[in-house]
Amino acid sequence: MSEQQEIQEEAPIQPAVDLEALMSENAAMKAKMDELLTEAKKAKSAKREIEEQSQVERERIAREKGDFEQLHRSSEERYQETVKELESMRANVANEKRNNAAMKVATELADGANAELLSEFISRRLKYHDDGVKVTDSSGDLTVSTLEDLKAEFKNDARYSALLKGNQSSGGGASGGSNSGGAAKVKSRAEFEALDPAGRMSFVKSGGKLTDN
Repeated sequence: MSEQQEIQEEAPIQPAVDLEALMSENAAMKAKMDELLTEAKKAKSAKREIEEQSQVERERIAREKGDFEQLHRSSEERYQETVKELESMRANVANEKRNNAAMKVATELADGANAELLSEFISRRLKYHDDGVKVTDSSGDLTVSTLEDLKAEFKNDARYSALLKGNQSSGGGASGGSNSGGAAKVKSRAEFEALDPAGRMSFVKSGGKLTDN
């Protein structure tokens, strides 16, 4: 055997490259990448869909909240209007009860226009409560006095004597000249109502008389 032959026999044998295996592996890797990309796209799409749904839900809640607030405001306004109406009705009832009680006392003390005039002064001493009409003092504070007590007070008060039954005088000088020797002043109902409270009181104290005209 020659030296050349010995060298050839001792050289290692190189394995042949398996192209089909490489191509198959590459194809598998590509398929896997495509699968991963598809999954990533699906994930992004799902995330975007969730975000859109969340936005829609937030908008819906905001609308409902706004509707609720508007409904609440409307209900509150209606409630306040109802309260005002009830308060107004109660005030009207209170005034009516008080004025009726004042007129009842006044008609027991005076007649006609004088009774109407006297009832205005009496009503200022009355206040209506849920348990009825109560008598107050001159400052408006409640007292333990009854309507009969108030009636007696007005009957004995010289300031209102000219309005009481039996005290009216049609002649002049009934008070011994205290009215300047003439008859007491006479005013119509309209003229009296045009006076301020102080003027009305002065008119009454001076012995003035009212006519129904």
